[in-house]
Amino acid sequence: MTTAPATQPSNVKNLLPLGSRLSRARRRARWVLLAENAWPALRLPVAMVGGYALAGLVRLPQSLPDSLHALLLAGVASSAIALAIRGLARLPRPTPLQIDQRIERASHLPFQPLLTLHDHPAEPGHDSVWKQHAARVAAQIGNLRTGWPRPRLKSKERIGWAALGAVLLAAGAIAGSSAPSRLYAAFVSGTDDADVPLPQIQAWIDLPDYAPGAPVFLEGRHGNASIPQGARLTATITGVSSAPYLTGTDIGRPDAHALDRKSWTLHGILNGSGDLLVRARGRTVADWHLSVQPDLAPDVAWEGKPGQEKDGWRTTLPWKVAQAHGITELQAEIRLKKGNDPRVLRVPIPLNGRPHQAHGVATPDLSADSWAGEEVEATLFATSASGLHARSQASTFKLPERVFHDPIAKALVALRHRLGLGEENRLAASDDLRALTDEALPSQETGAILTLDLAASMLTDPDVPDAKEQTLGLTWAVALYLEDIRREDRETALANLDIRAAQAAVQAQLDHMRQLGRAGHTTEEQEELARRMTTLREALSRRLQSLMQRAMMEGGAMPDMGQNGSDSDDALSRLMRRLQSDAANGHGEDAMRRLQELESMTERMRNATPEDLANIAKQLQAQAEAQAQRGALRDLVKNQTKLLDHVQSRLGAKQRILSENDQNADAAGGQDLANMPTSELLRRLGLKPPPGMEQAQQQEAPPPQDVTPSPLDPATQAAQDDQRRADHATQRALHRVDRLLNDDVKTLTGKNLEGLTKADADMKKVRHALSHAQDIEAQAAEQQVLKDLAEAGQQMSQAQKGKSHGGGPIALLPTMGKGGHSQGAAKAGKSGGDQDDEGDEAQQDKKSDRDPLGRKLGKGNQDMDTDGQIPEANSRDRAREIERELRHRDSDRTRPQSELDYLDRLLKSY
Repeated sequence: MTTAPATQPSNVKNLLPLGSRLSRARRRARWVLLAENAWPALRLPVAMVGGYALAGLVRLPQSLPDSLHALLLAGVASSAIALAIRGLARLPRPTPLQIDQRIERASHLPFQPLLTLHDHPAEPGHDSVWKQHAARVAAQIGNLRTGWPRPRLKSKERIGWAALGAVLLAAGAIAGSSAPSRLYAAFVSGTDDADVPLPQIQAWIDLPDYAPGAPVFLEGRHGNASIPQGARLTATITGVSSAPYLTGTDIGRPDAHALDRKSWTLHGILNGSGDLLVRARGRTVADWHLSVQPDLAPDVAWEGKPGQEKDGWRTTLPWKVAQAHGITELQAEIRLKKGNDPRVLRVPIPLNGRPHQAHGVATPDLSADSWAGEEVEATLFATSASGLHARSQASTFKLPERVFHDPIAKALVALRHRLGLGEENRLAASDDLRALTDEALPSQETGAILTLDLAASMLTDPDVPDAKEQTLGLTWAVALYLEDIRREDRETALANLDIRAAQAAVQAQLDHMRQLGRAGHTTEEQEELARRMTTLREALSRRLQSLMQRAMMEGGAMPDMGQNGSDSDDALSRLMRRLQSDAANGHGEDAMRRLQELESMTERMRNATPEDLANIAKQLQAQAEAQAQRGALRDLVKNQTKLLDHVQSRLGAKQRILSENDQNADAAGGQDLANMPTSELLRRLGLKPPPGMEQAQQQEAPPPQDVTPSPLDPATQAAQDDQRRADHATQRALHRVDRLLNDDVKTLTGKNLEGLTKADADMKKVRHALSHAQDIEAQAAEQQVLKDLAEAGQQMSQAQKGKSHGGGPIALLPTMGKGGHSQGAAKAGKSGGDQDDEGDEAQQDKKSDRDPLGRKLGKGNQDMDTDGQIPEANSRDRAREIERELRHRDSDRTRPQSELDYLDRLLKSY
């Protein structure tokens, strides 16, 4: 009997060998049987977890205190896990026969074919027939399935599990969108679900010390803010029992402190941009997007090539620097280009305050350094207000040197140059000094001879560690002394020597005070600086007297600059007083700058020549015109301020009448504090009520009383009309003055002032408002005119400083003032108005009792310009009554909860 060939299964899985398919099916069947056997052991733990989840959906566990919640959760979890482990440990392992039977039932295989594959014939000798039979059975096996686990449940169990599932679904449907958060809060102790109101939060950001400014308040729970790097965040959270925390952006040193049981304060340093989140009890209380401006290093560079000052020996250092939060220190670091000298010459560059962006040219005198005449490499070094540093690119130039004509001075300078560069040792330099002393110096120059002998002796003495530095200083002083003798006379040279020594002493004291910082402002240090300043003042006085005597002997010109000859008006005395004041107040940079100005003035002390007199005449005329223009501008500001005072006076009279009418209306309407809405009480205290409170009380608030302010009485109205017409005429005259002043400034400086042009247009608005009796518009226009005039004052000062009148610099000339004091003149240094006008500064000192608008200042706090008014006693009593009423309402628990919560937070701060 033949057997038909078995048909090929259509499923691709049947193409795999039977052994592989059977092995995979048995693995699946084993897991299915284990799951079915595990159900009796897991049904009680699953029921416990399901019941706990149901309790979480109805918010039972999370309503407990955190400690009890955690204890309940731990008990349920430990019990369920223990029961599950205990039951699973007793599970019977499925046997191979049970696994095959599971596959046969799930695959609907008849006659137990898997058993046939592993069976054998009972009688020996029939092996070939049995193999054919097994092969035929194996060929008929198709897909092998295992089915899904089917726990064996009784009817009561099915009903119970269905009921539990239905209750869970119903509870989830009732919870709605809050269901996930309820389940999370139930299974994670110390968290709140979405049904718990978010705690109240107040947050602000304090700017860092290097970027002073008002704190940035973060309003609401969402928002944006732009702040500098390193700002400090402070957040106060009320209404949460667990400690909140900060997350999100780069936060340094975050911490949380408890204020009371449900109030916390958070702190953190903000270092990077991003989203800042405040989280508490598993929820986000607030999130803000912060844009943190990085604190970058200063941008410092050369604005030109350093080099030598024109017609001089000073070094020009053109610089520019910028940083978002200001520059506190700038200096030039100079190194020798070639050679083995590791020394760094640091030259401080004075700054005006703490500029964010500035540029200029420093002109220090470095000719006394032993590197003078050599190639050097200079780098700018800047320090920002936040302590960051930056260096510019190096610039190479030749360090300027002073030109000497005296042969002995030339020899001394060459000797100190070789000694300073290390090209000559100390013994050889000592021999050269002795040779110059013995052979070159005249015998009458006893002081110079003794000085050089002292320097030569120090070079050969090994016990003097700083002999080289002292020798460089002594030889430089002698060289200058000899050069002054060749150019002037011995008396003048001695006077100049005293001045240089006194200036060096003042410089050393200033450097010492800067290094001490705040400790340098003690009385002892100030007295020492005053003593050295007195020595310098005496040396300058002797120098000026010497110039005066020489001028009288030679018949030279000694022009009188029109000053009174007193020491208080002397240019040098004023400069020295300001220098000492800057040092006393810790303004080291300003003191250094004024010392440089003083050195420049003393270097140019000489007698007048005909060319000087011509330049002086031109400059004095230009300065007189400039001073007259500044005086005209001050008068213009003064009269414009009077017009503004008149407008504000008229508006003040109307405002007083309106205030009286408001008080009368309140009294007539019977709006006492007890019947007034809470939102209105808050407004009376200057507080803004929350929007919800105001909307909720709109219907309860009494209708507003229609009170029309009383008009001014006829006499007052007539007086105001007359004053308004007079102001209109005055404004017309000031308008013409403004145009004439602008024309004069253009004639002197060559350009119009934009501030005066703006004032011209705004004065038209003032005249129009006055002509139509519009005092409010007139007040705004008057204020704008004053702003324009203030801007014009700054522009006038810059224009007059930048305009050179009469050519080169004016020398400081002696004159026959009283007591031998020098009078006047002139400015040293740069031409024209690069320096402040001394005469005008004297007038400003005399008018120091006036504010920038020319108005007189009072005593004490009377000079404070403010529109605020000190509240009268009845106003303060009214505020106390309002506060008492708010506290009374806070104790009334029948009021809306939102209003009570707001009042609690408000009154907690008192």
